[in-house]
Amino acid sequence: MANTFDEIYSAHFLYVRKFLLRLCNGNEYTADDLTQETFFQAYRSIHRFEGNCRVETWLCSIAQNVFYTFLRKEKKQRNLEKMQSAEKEDACFNQEKYDLERDVALVLSRLPDLVSKVLSYRLFQDLPFSEISGLLGISGSSAKVIYHRGRIKLKNILEKEYGYEL
Repeated sequence: MANTFDEIYSAHFLYVRKFLLRLCNGNEYTADDLTQETFFQAYRSIHRFEGNCRVETWLCSIAQNVFYTFLRKEKKQRNLEKMQSAEKEDACFNQEKYDLERDVALVLSRLPDLVSKVLSYRLFQDLPFSEISGLLGISGSSAKVIYHRGRIKLKNILEKEYGYEL
């Protein structure tokens, strides 16, 4: 690969951080931490990058996996805390919004990779279908169909398994 890792880091740091900032609902501390973990994972696995996709796509895929790992760890920690002490019922709206976004991300981690990526790009980054199709190497109409079908599946899972009324 012609680029050194330092060049990749410099060129794509802000893009990856922005992607994670959206996933983290604006929590800069968590986004910064996960961005560093993303580039650490990328550094460790750069020898496996074959250049079949854009570097941004590869890095966002790693970032998404790092985020899902973070959510799983956070969920285990929360379950442990619930067992240790009863939670108060006066959760504020922001906590409810955060919980919904966290649960959406958890469900996305269970969906097929392409569906998960299309939904993540659209829901968390508000990317247009034309850009999503370019990132993933699919047609714009395919991106739209995958998004709409995936959104229905996501909604159904959130209602059945998590009790949301959407």
